[in-house]
Amino acid sequence: MKFENTLKNIFGKEPEDAVNDLLKNIENDYGEIPFILKAMSDKPNVLLPKMIYDDAVLRNPEHLDERTVELISIAVATSLKCDHCLNMHLRVARRKGIKEEEMFEAILLASAFSNTAALAQAMRVFENHKNETKAQEELSEYNCKSCVVYENNNHTGSNGNNNKDADKI
Repeated sequence: MKFENTLKNIFGKEPEDAVNDLLKNIENDYGEIPFILKAMSDKPNVLLPKMIYDDAVLRNPEHLDERTVELISIAVATSLKCDHCLNMHLRVARRKGIKEEEMFEAILLASAFSNTAALAQAMRVFENHKNETKAQEELSEYNCKSCVVYENNNHTGSNGNNNKDADKI
């Protein structure tokens, strides 16, 4: 469905009627209505802005064909670990004539990127941890036992001097 048609279907109608018309159009495009849209259908004030955005981005890209968009959707659903989205996009892809091999490759690519993202994030935290531990160890090397004993036993007197006997003067 073209974005302009989406806007025409929304404006000038009651919110509930606009939602119903848009859901019918999505069902025509996908062969089904995604779960999240069904779940939000009783909240037109939330659903209609989402549908306008989704329609502009997902169903009307300027430079990607619908097969590519569907394969990207499969990959993203895979990497986000969303079974509901993945199942729906696999069904939509099948209806659009996308081969199982293509779907599988999208899943493999997404899995590789997800794995790499998890590794990269964990390795950054691990490297920071190692650097902090090393810095703490290096600091402790500069604290000799006699300095620590002196610092613990040397307190400031009431006149601000570091001399214990300064209070006696």
